[in-house]
Amino acid sequence: MKRFLLNIFMMIAAVAVLTGCRTDYTKNAVERARTYALNNLKGLSDNQRNFIRFTQPEIYENIIYPRYVTPLNAGNSGHLEIDDVRRFPVAPQHDLMHSCVVWNPPDLGARVVVAGEGERSMMFWEPYRVIVKRYDPGDVGLQSATSTASTFVRNNMPYLTTAELNRVRFEKPETVYTCLPVDPEESDPEKLSSWEEYLSEREGKKPSESGYTQLSLMWQADDPLQCIVVTGFSKSGTFSGWKLRTAELMEVSKLDGARLTREEIDAIPKKVAARELVFPAQSDPVRNAFDRPGYERSPEGGAFIYH
Repeated sequence: MKRFLLNIFMMIAAVAVLTGCRTDYTKNAVERARTYALNNLKGLSDNQRNFIRFTQPEIYENIIYPRYVTPLNAGNSGHLEIDDVRRFPVAPQHDLMHSCVVWNPPDLGARVVVAGEGERSMMFWEPYRVIVKRYDPGDVGLQSATSTASTFVRNNMPYLTTAELNRVRFEKPETVYTCLPVDPEESDPEKLSSWEEYLSEREGKKPSESGYTQLSLMWQADDPLQCIVVTGFSKSGTFSGWKLRTAELMEVSKLDGARLTREEIDAIPKKVAARELVFPAQSDPVRNAFDRPGYERSPEGGAFIYH
């Protein structure tokens, strides 16, 4: 009888251990973040403090480094040859993560962000800073246009110096609304017909008034009197849907003469697709601390994983 009870006890203990190994510690981490924010933030109204105290937060996170498990070759005391560390078995629940617990209190105009580090399951997560941060939407159209223009210049303008090519590769360009003598892409199905172009020219309309907006990206050349200009067109009045047309090592005076005035820029109707207004965190409503997806870092800088 005693042996039977001992076996039952051991089985219960084993189940408890296995269950405990798969615990998601998010709730405990959120409570630590909530206490840390209320103890360290000053100047909040009672309503804002109650919002932090009683509402469920969001969690933004990025991986710091993944955890790997050193493989063991059972029955062989020798080493197991693996040509790449990324082929090691992974333990995603133990990945070291930078995780932020975030509230958006009313009438604050910003988010309360409690930053901390811990495992993916938020085990051992501890806060070390609380900040009030405003998250502005990212301009995805401009980012895409800059990447396209940079690649085009580096692949098609070999006469540029190494310093100029590195400047195009690593520095942010100046965005310019222009009226350079460049035609829209001929292959564009939305290109105006010859008759429409004639009417636009007759009426003295700029490309933006005839349906297109000409937008250029400019990097400074080594010669202070020259610049690297990549020109394209869009139908939105912004870099959303921008299509590259040409690139040129141009005199600064020529670019300055083609700049639109502030009044002309303000008169251009601008359309921005709502789907392109993204925050630094991508939306992913499913949180599972034991799934491998989520290991790869997203291009927007994080994963919105809990709400």
